[in-house]
Amino acid sequence: MKNFLKLILLVVSLFSFNKNVFSCDALNVSIGEDVSKASEVLDFIEDYVAEDYNEYTTVEYEDNTMYYCPDLGLDNTVLKVFIHQSKLAGIRLETWDPNVEKNKIYEYAKNIYGNLDAEVKKNDWIGYKDISSGGKIIYYSKYKEIDGTYETLDISTEELIDLTIGEDVVQADN
Repeated sequence: MKNFLKLILLVVSLFSFNKNVFSCDALNVSIGEDVSKASEVLDFIEDYVAEDYNEYTTVEYEDNTMYYCPDLGLDNTVLKVFIHQSKLAGIRLETWDPNVEKNKIYEYAKNIYGNLDAEVKKNDWIGYKDISSGGKIIYYSKYKEIDGTYETLDISTEELIDLTIGEDVVQADN
């Protein structure tokens, strides 16, 4: 009985530890949060000035994920942040080089959200999976370009997801 309790304690500890290994404050910033609050974690968005953009424009900022989530194995990804009218509209992880470290975003998404099947890990799989949870809209996807297959993970809300795509999204000058 004593060994059984030790085993249970070990399993619970390992599970808790593994969840912490895959956590990242930058990816847990609240969608819809004011840019001034979000910039406390995501300092690369601190130069956003709402008056520089019209009411329809969403500004896309980007930086290397490894600067904000160094222990996740996402060194080959960029972290994109979308700001609309001084509010965080969404976050996207995207592959930097499609020929290096494949399926790292898949591994992150599977460890955090858990509801991705092995089918999407295949090299020839193209498409998206809705893995939404906890009031967030979350899409994992793979798409093919001339130079290879890219992975993305989009995190937003039902109200704000449409503000992260389209002609009204402009890149910030950072």
